[in-house]
Order: sequence, then C-alpha cells, then structure tokens
Amino acid sequence: MEVLLKTGPVRMSGYALKLRRVTNAAFRKLYKEKKVDPKVINQFLTELNKNLYGILVEKYNIPKDVIINIQLVLDLNDSNIIIKDFGLSLYNKDEILSNNLTKEFKQLIKII
Repeated sequence: MEVLLKTGPVRMSGYALKLRRVTNAAFRKLYKEKKVDPKVINQFLTELNKNLYGILVEKYNIPKDVIINIQLVLDLNDSNIIIKDFGLSLYNKDEILSNNLTKEFKQLIKII
C-alpha cells in the first residue's frame, strides 16, 4: 500500500513535528483497524528525522527560519516501510531582492 505524505510549507524549526503529525493523521484509520503498529511508524519517523537533521542542519547549515516543504511516498508491506519517493523544497528569503522589490513598488505607488 502506497501513502503520499505532504507537510506543506513549514519553518525549518518545525518540520519534524509537522512530518510526525501528517504521518500519524494519514495512518489514523490503519491504526484503528490494527493494520499498522504506531510504534513502527514512530520509530521510522525518528530515524527519518535524524537523517534529515543530519543533512539539513549539520551538513548544509540551513537556518531555522527557512521554509521547507517535504513530500514522501511510502510503501507499506507487512510492517516494512520503504520510501519510494522523496522530495524536499527550500524557500529561502532573499533580502536583496526583497528590498529592491519593496523600493520599486513604493516608487510605483509614490510612497517615497
């Protein structure tokens, strides 16, 4: 069974919590039907978040205020969780571009 998970845009400082919430919400029905053990899913998420943190923070030093979007496609087979596809998008604030756009717009509407 394949499951698509999307965090939507979230601050870097809160991606782990958002990913955990999205995943648990997606599996809520399977938890109630006893088809999936929540402990297995949460152990998977713990390992996933540890790996993501290692890459995003320790390797690339992504700041806490950067907005990220995570998409995962998981395949569930007899308590085995396999990541079929993974996508991560970063939305970094560009100060120079923001200042130039603000200045140009203010000139356009005659604030300056």
